[in-house]
Amino acid sequence: MTLHEDVDRAAGTYSRDIRFSDGPNWLGIVVLYLRPRGRFLMIGYWPGHERSCVAGQWSRSDGTLQLRGKGSSSTCVISEDYGVTRPFVRVLQVDDEHAPPTLIAAKELPGWSLLGWAGPMTYDGQETIIENDWGPTSLSEVDRWIEHLPDE
Repeated sequence: MTLHEDVDRAAGTYSRDIRFSDGPNWLGIVVLYLRPRGRFLMIGYWPGHERSCVAGQWSRSDGTLQLRGKGSSSTCVISEDYGVTRPFVRVLQVDDEHAPPTLIAAKELPGWSLLGWAGPMTYDGQETIIENDWGPTSLSEVDRWIEHLPDE
């Protein structure tokens, strides 16, 4: 089965570690939870620097996965968009011909900090929770986060 064949079976967890220069908080993470029935939650977390989150609907078509929702990017760098809920649209290329499946952001999405980085996110499993100091700790909590964040 490939990601193209069945939307509910494509549900699962994808993640990417983002390494910064050495120091006590040198590792950030982006986690994408694709839930059944086309719902998603995406978080970006870098301890002491960023807590960003978007939720909404996902769909797939012709080798791409589209995320459409709303959220905010809260970083230690104050900008005019700091903590403001705004629309989020992201198209990812699907590479499911190799194991594990990968979703690839071809280019950076400006203004979204970790959530906007270009590059791959790797499949971690259908019911995997990526634990960190901030973020959901169960799939039922992922679903609650999705329900509490406004979507389009």
